[in-house]
Amino acid sequence: MQTHSSSAHRTRGLTRYWVLTALVPMFSYAATADTNSASTLEEAITQGKVSGSLRSMYYSTHNAYFAQGLNQDTISYGGFLKYETAPLDGFNLGVSGIFVRGINHGSASQTVSELGDNQTNIGEAWLQWRNDDFRITAGNQQLDIPFLGNYDWRITPMIYQAIDAEYGQGEDFIRATKVFRYKSWGSDRQQRYTAYGSDEKTNGMWSLGAGHHWDINNVHLNGVAWYENYNDYSDIFYTEGHAQWNQAPLQPDFGIQYLRGTGNGKDLAGPVNSQSIGWQLSVNLLSNLNWKVGYDYLANNASGRQYPLVTPYAHNASSGPYFAQPFFTSTQDLGNGNAWATSLNYSATEQITVGTRYSWMDLKPSKSNGSLRQSEYLVYGIYSFGGALKGLSLTDFVGVQTSPLYKKDFWQNRVALQYDF
Repeated sequence: MQTHSSSAHRTRGLTRYWVLTALVPMFSYAATADTNSASTLEEAITQGKVSGSLRSMYYSTHNAYFAQGLNQDTISYGGFLKYETAPLDGFNLGVSGIFVRGINHGSASQTVSELGDNQTNIGEAWLQWRNDDFRITAGNQQLDIPFLGNYDWRITPMIYQAIDAEYGQGEDFIRATKVFRYKSWGSDRQQRYTAYGSDEKTNGMWSLGAGHHWDINNVHLNGVAWYENYNDYSDIFYTEGHAQWNQAPLQPDFGIQYLRGTGNGKDLAGPVNSQSIGWQLSVNLLSNLNWKVGYDYLANNASGRQYPLVTPYAHNASSGPYFAQPFFTSTQDLGNGNAWATSLNYSATEQITVGTRYSWMDLKPSKSNGSLRQSEYLVYGIYSFGGALKGLSLTDFVGVQTSPLYKKDFWQNRVALQYDF
């Protein structure tokens, strides 16, 4: 993150930022490939495909995370470039390079950590075998498992060194994963540490998950269940189910979720004996206007610990599947109590999306403190270009968090120009 030093400094930084974002798409290249299986090794290589994402991001933060006077501006650019071979006898390889570069970064204390460190390294590097509905992937890869997702709003992705196997597709699946190491968005190396720190190495985690759907008359039902074992940190059981009435007025979708957390081994992040339960209602007020409201109750009954759920790879990065969550902070890191969130999302055209979100975190961070009573007010807009600029998008999320426990409000604005190919 980068502190405001002067008006001239901010003007120069923003000017360079917009010049950079105008140039980013000019340096991108994408090669599309035949997705059919290759019959020779030469065809597997020559019929491979190139994809990637180039991004430039600007974060402006005032009283960052309620630290009074910590005002920061950071501008960075980077992304990843990925190559995949065409399948040969069901096998294919993938490898990507990642990089991040900063503009006008100041001292470490003045730089947004999410964007601060320059990176140049190998990102993904995996071998995959697929046969009909079965797939197994081994190596450095992105994952989309609860609390292990590739959380957006960073320049480079979270990457896990893992073996990941799945049978099925869509809402009907069985999946098993073993993670050995991970690379956070603030690093370019695979490590055996977690987001809770680098004091002790662990043996990673493993998970089992399954999902299924049912259609009964005009009701679409679907559900998932996951068990995750984080070595020396915690065990998490998570389940969620939805009922959707797609033919009814407003097309309501009602969901419920339950999360159970218990300690594991050394309890490196503290003892865990937690439960969370929540519900969510989503309706389409218009064909292009969606409204959601969600609630979660979080409680940790372990003595000596107030934070409800230990999530070693999502700590201070994402709220994961919680229905009620703020945008700038993570629900499970804030405390015990009641959490609410509501949002409106409006797709004005195929290219323009705008929205607003409000969250209320009536959570208690410690026994000695009262409730955070944290409100977050968020507005956002997304413009997706078309025609020759298809794949290019401009996004702006701006919001403020307020809490009577702190003297100053926490403001943040995130702007991104992104080109996916």
